[in-house]
Amino acid sequence: MKPTELPLRDIHLPAEIGWWPLAWGWWLVLILGLGVGLALIIWWLKRPTSQRRIQRSAQASALQELERIEQQYRHDPLGLVRELSVLLRRMAISLYGRRSVAGLTGMSWLQFLDQHTGSPVFSQHFQQALTELPYRAQGNADVKALVQEVRQWLSSQALAGK
Repeated sequence: MKPTELPLRDIHLPAEIGWWPLAWGWWLVLILGLGVGLALIIWWLKRPTSQRRIQRSAQASALQELERIEQQYRHDPLGLVRELSVLLRRMAISLYGRRSVAGLTGMSWLQFLDQHTGSPVFSQHFQQALTELPYRAQGNADVKALVQEVRQWLSSQALAGK
């Protein structure tokens, strides 16, 4: 018999190794990856949004500005009322946008402030002080109460979450 005529069968290779079931190392990598991904998602959801950071920054700046205004205009009640009106307007524009605040005047401006305070304190107690007094050469207002309400309004805005 010739060697080419021998009844030999061809070489059979073993079956390829499948990817399933995973080895324990891959299970460990998968669990760690899921854990890190879940931790990142939780961190992302709990971190303060940029809007909240802007609010807190604007609020802190406004409260510092209020202190400066109080010191600077301690003996000038009309100047103090003017500056308080400007500070309220700047803070409202900063938080609620120019479109919704800049065009408000008179009672609509006071109602806006009241709406974001939760009580009608500005429209009932400080209507003349905030709408007329800033444009007069002389006048009278309860400046201490107004400063206190402005401080309260500024402080409450970061809590509003708007």
